[in-house]
Amino acid sequence: MGALDTMTGKGLGQIIIVNGSSGTGKSTTCAEFVTRQCDPWLMLGIDQFLGSIFPRRYGHHGDRCVEGVRAVPINTADPDGPQRWQFGDYGLRGFAVFHDWIATASRAGCSIIVDHLMIQDPPILQDCIWRLDGLPVLFVNLKPPQEVLMDRVAQRKIGTRFSNSNYDEQQIARSKKRLEQLRPWFYEAVYLNDCFDIEIDTALHTPDRVCEQIEQRLEAGPGSAFSALRGRYAKPASTTICEPGSASDRCEESI
Repeated sequence: MGALDTMTGKGLGQIIIVNGSSGTGKSTTCAEFVTRQCDPWLMLGIDQFLGSIFPRRYGHHGDRCVEGVRAVPINTADPDGPQRWQFGDYGLRGFAVFHDWIATASRAGCSIIVDHLMIQDPPILQDCIWRLDGLPVLFVNLKPPQEVLMDRVAQRKIGTRFSNSNYDEQQIARSKKRLEQLRPWFYEAVYLNDCFDIEIDTALHTPDRVCEQIEQRLEAGPGSAFSALRGRYAKPASTTICEPGSASDRCEESI
């Protein structure tokens, strides 16, 4: 499927980036998609990255979050009101590594599907589109109505998926409150971008049908949304992209 013969490892692996706010069914879609394929696909997710790989103390529940991924009030006069993400240097570098892993999988001939939060501020989307430059990417947006999302996330339980360990009841309560404060901003930030290869309302379709639509779109090619987005956004000034292919890897430093 796509640009890769996954049985021989020839060519570049197909990349699918699945964007959507919490509750859209990103993780379910990715898992279902992988099980449907005859050829092997890798799967990577934002919850897996932030919950299990990125150090907990540098995440927005940790004591060193200012250096990593921090939740800050949108209105400084209302510290208990809505919050948003703010990245420190380690947060920016962490997401750069996350995106480089995706690129490395494709260059190694492995197809990979990734559930993600493609936010523009902090510049997650901008970093991702440039680190995947030259690779076959299908950009999928899952967007059910907001009221459906709010109902779904209200029924969710917080556990190791978010915490990287078992929290006690007080920690769970603090985590739940912070996520509730972040949720309105997440919805706005995740859907600020309007350029995708395919957009699907997951309130109208079962996971099987969502995967069918992604597969049908893949038959037409890897997608052009990332190329169009690179025409909109300059490469982030902090981005260093290393490309294999010589005795010493070529690193292109953004100006």
